[in-house]
Amino acid sequence: MRFYGVVLLAIAFLASDLAHAQKPVKGFGDLRTDEEKIKAATPPEEGTPEAAPMDIPAKVQSLSLLQRVSQLMVVTLEGAPAPNAVDREVLERYTPGGVIIASILRPSTAAEYIISLRRTESRTGIPLLIGTNLHALPRGTSAGPNADFTPLPTLLAVAAAGDPDVTQRLSKFSADYLKLMGFNMHMGPTLELAPSLPGAMGTVNCLGSDPAFVAECGSVMLKTLDDNGIVGLPMGFPGGGLNREGKFPAVLLTPKQQALTQDFLPYARAIDQGAPIIHVGNTLTPTLDPNDLPASLSSIVMNDLLRGDLGFKGVVLAGPLDTNDIVLKYEVSEAAIKALRSGADMILWSQSGRRVMKTVDDIVNAVEQGELAEEAINVAVTRVLEMKERYKLRLHPLPKAKEADALSKKIAYPREAYELERKSITVVQNKNNTLPLIKGKSTPLGVTGVSGVTALRTALLKPLKSVVEQNIGTAKYGGEIYDFEMNRLTGRVQGMRAVVVVVSPTITLKSQLELMRRFQEKNIPVVAVLVGYPSILPQLADVTDAIVLAYCDPASADGVMRAVADILLGLAPLGLQAASEELKLKAGEPHTFNLMDIIRTPAGRLPVTLEPPFVAGMAVPYDPSAAIKKVLWDFGDGGKAKEASVQHAYAAPGRYPVTVTVTDLQGETTARTVNSVVE
Repeated sequence: MRFYGVVLLAIAFLASDLAHAQKPVKGFGDLRTDEEKIKAATPPEEGTPEAAPMDIPAKVQSLSLLQRVSQLMVVTLEGAPAPNAVDREVLERYTPGGVIIASILRPSTAAEYIISLRRTESRTGIPLLIGTNLHALPRGTSAGPNADFTPLPTLLAVAAAGDPDVTQRLSKFSADYLKLMGFNMHMGPTLELAPSLPGAMGTVNCLGSDPAFVAECGSVMLKTLDDNGIVGLPMGFPGGGLNREGKFPAVLLTPKQQALTQDFLPYARAIDQGAPIIHVGNTLTPTLDPNDLPASLSSIVMNDLLRGDLGFKGVVLAGPLDTNDIVLKYEVSEAAIKALRSGADMILWSQSGRRVMKTVDDIVNAVEQGELAEEAINVAVTRVLEMKERYKLRLHPLPKAKEADALSKKIAYPREAYELERKSITVVQNKNNTLPLIKGKSTPLGVTGVSGVTALRTALLKPLKSVVEQNIGTAKYGGEIYDFEMNRLTGRVQGMRAVVVVVSPTITLKSQLELMRRFQEKNIPVVAVLVGYPSILPQLADVTDAIVLAYCDPASADGVMRAVADILLGLAPLGLQAASEELKLKAGEPHTFNLMDIIRTPAGRLPVTLEPPFVAGMAVPYDPSAAIKKVLWDFGDGGKAKEASVQHAYAAPGRYPVTVTVTDLQGETTARTVNSVVE
């Protein structure tokens, strides 16, 4: 018997050694060599046995209940420039289905971070969703915006430009940038409409107030991400997330029937286009759910509306469930169980940590106690795995840190961004033809403010020659323009013919209005360049002669001022009005085609509704003739012309596409086609 005991003991030790050869030894860290770690994390190549399609039912069955529940978590990692101790504990013990990297110092750091995350995939054989919001990813420094990242236009700038072609090119650049750093999911775009409550704070991270445009633009962005292998995550269903006053929860007040053509419309378009995942926020929905539940916990919103009425069959990501909107009213684990029971497939967390781990344990216990159906967990995990297989995440190559940094250095300000910024800058007031600024008529010119002043003066100096810069240093730190600064600024304007004030929402509105009022009292025309979300726009009308909108983060205003200068100088891009109906013509009778009837410049339109007359779609044009470099008419019957105004007669009846293409001074082209029906 003693002999058999020794044999059994030896076998046990041998089994233990074999097991430890395949996984890290608890208490001693990961004993694998760097080469072994890299090999374990290296994605399989297409065509190899390892790259064969995943047997999803078998994979679900092979996972423990703890592993399946963990796959339904999307956690925001807190460590930087690498996972901290708590992050690592979550990744090792409760391997989640997805992680979010909220901010990082440089692209190469993101790539290295993601390489380390990909190594954890070997534990389950399931790829991680690794997401971020590219617009919020660069971590700011004490010196200002992070120069290691390529600056991108905000979503509100995309909305103001309203150009699908430029939006597509910018989205392609964004997708390439994400892939180069190693991300496979983009947290956006948000499809929530701009706020409608008077006291709600707006954000440049939205696509405006027009639901049809938000739907169209969101579709372009999501399709481009999808075409380039990035999971686009439409954020904020069912809408209303920006209707937040102070610390109160956001609330959607649109009745359901009206919301179908307003707040829901962008999401319905994304669903029709095949969106694989949609985020449901914590917005209160009293017009939809009489139970006063946040959308992220509401079966009426997630099951009846999203899956039922809108027919969504993909992954529902609910939350985050660890913000004050939830934790002040619900116990977190109970909220997570309720979300899963109400139709959520995955739970979003704004942090990692013990709260996530405890919630996973509590969900497992709820399943084991029969309080939550295990089949619901299996269905959710299956949806998640199907999405990951659709995007072939297992086959995505590991990023290369040097290439990620090289892109930022090579393209400090991509052409796509400059094009879109120029097309977004909007003029909404222009009394007495103050704009465009002209050498002699508008000079000497003063430029003042707290953001972007030096960059704007630099851009204006060469064409105008006489431009004086006056920064307001104390306001940048004190939050308002003090009286001694106003006296200094207004005391130095003798002989100036105009002054440009860069207006920022980071400084008290009252003091900025007072400064502009004092300039006007000295009979100096005032041009306000308002940066950020334009909520204070209506208050500027009485103290300015011209108002120009730039939809950038005030901290990043320097990068936009070159585009602002183009608009101030009359070098704006050209916009062409969309055709509302076909032309009805008669054969043999000449018709005048006049470019000036359909052209506008600047091209930007106000993307949000504030108060009359400042409503979505508003723009004040100035004379476009100085900005036109070339015109080409194509009448569809072989006839062409290069004049701005031309007569053309069709010889025979028929239907002819008439296309006009106009080129501006920067070489950018814009085209519009309308059908002529000739009887």
